[in-house]
Amino acid sequence: MTNPTTPSPVDQPALKSISARYLTRFVPIIVVVFAVLIAIYGTITYRESKVNLAAKLDTLLARQSLLLGEAVANRRDDRIGLLVAQTIADRDLATIAVLDSDGAVLNKYGSVPDRTDALVGRIAINHMSADSYERVGTLIVSMSDGPAIAQLVNSLIYISLLGLALIASAAVAAHLVLRATVSQPLDMMLNAIHIQRDSGARIPIDWESQDQIGQVVAAYNALQGRQTKTEADLTRLRDKAERAHQSKSDFVARVIDEIRTPLNSIVGFSEIVSTRRFGPDTIQRYINYAGNINQAARHLLFLIENVLELTRLEGGEVEPTFAPTPVISILRRAETNAASLPRNRDVRLRVAGGKADQALHVDGELMVSLLGKLLENALRHTPEGGNVELSYEVRPSGTACFTVTDPGPGMPEEEAQRLLIPFAASRDFEDRSSQGSGLGLPICKILAELHGGAIEITNLAGGGLAVSVLLPPSRTIEARPSDASARGDEEPRTDHHASGAAVQHLNGAG
Repeated sequence: MTNPTTPSPVDQPALKSISARYLTRFVPIIVVVFAVLIAIYGTITYRESKVNLAAKLDTLLARQSLLLGEAVANRRDDRIGLLVAQTIADRDLATIAVLDSDGAVLNKYGSVPDRTDALVGRIAINHMSADSYERVGTLIVSMSDGPAIAQLVNSLIYISLLGLALIASAAVAAHLVLRATVSQPLDMMLNAIHIQRDSGARIPIDWESQDQIGQVVAAYNALQGRQTKTEADLTRLRDKAERAHQSKSDFVARVIDEIRTPLNSIVGFSEIVSTRRFGPDTIQRYINYAGNINQAARHLLFLIENVLELTRLEGGEVEPTFAPTPVISILRRAETNAASLPRNRDVRLRVAGGKADQALHVDGELMVSLLGKLLENALRHTPEGGNVELSYEVRPSGTACFTVTDPGPGMPEEEAQRLLIPFAASRDFEDRSSQGSGLGLPICKILAELHGGAIEITNLAGGGLAVSVLLPPSRTIEARPSDASARGDEEPRTDHHASGAAVQHLNGAG
């Protein structure tokens, strides 16, 4: 809805438009300049007319004085009258008077003009006698500038009308050009701004030109696009932050819930033992309770160490040290560490793949820790008499792949990605008796990403689950014999800052 206090561009008064403002400044200036030019032209033309009249007066005086010489000397009035009549036929002549030598008027047309007039001329009329010239009279002629002024005025009127017509045509043309090239795109921009202000919708302006207006419109459209992208990014970041906050809240709640269970066991069993609730003769029963306390304490310690390890990984405190590492060394050390992991009866671990000439540019300690957590999960969920397999292969795409398979119950597809989020697995999915900390796979995911890789979870067709660590082709290198022999029996570094919770021989693994 349009704000009634702010009119849209089409409702703006005409005098506020750019074309109207331009014309209100342009037309008066042009008119004044044109008037000044007309005045200058009129002045120059009038002066030229006066100069021409003065030259014409001199020519007329010289010619007529010669023609009147004999007539005046012989007092031939008819001849004088005829010459005067011929002279006054000129429309620029105002008056003419023929005087004798005594000053008497022989013939005239109009009144004798004043001698001070600029367009008045006097000349002596001479007649040649037998041996000399003799002055016989005076010719007085005055010229009128009226016809010249009238002609000048008519010319100025015609020029003025033509100039005004040209000015009006130029003003209309300027208005149309400004409207088409300036006002129209600006009106479109203002309408878009009003719509964005009132409804929040952003409308791109469909206008293309190579001038400054086109650049302004293009910049406006680009700014609108950037604002839309920025708002979308902010919305996405806000949603991500809200999800992260909710995830952290859920994480804390699950951690507290996980800690409460072993703490209740510790408190309950320790109270029974300390108070000898079942009498002093049930030593074996108290010993069993002490074992339960130890198991709960170890599970609690394992949970806390996993939380601390996940915190260090998410905080970027773990800096992997990449070096050429033989694949056989990684598989052998992971197999050695898994030998003492808890499992059901007759569960066997088989290691396959890995050649002497295969190596990876990785952090060996972190890879062994990653595979140890995957093996711990697999061994914990494998039923009695089952087999767990750790294998390595290089896929045709060049991707290096460590895979841990187990014949466990598998999982629903919707749970596969949830397991990579700390404590995100559904409580209805896993058996509480075998559920670990819920942090093992999330830690494995971060360790894989530190190497540029990823975790892939797949349900096997014949039953069971396969969890793969995929490393990019850039991690695969050719092993040197010296590397394989030097690192083949190497044990994990006990001082590695990410290996504190790598292997815990407990029922509660991640």
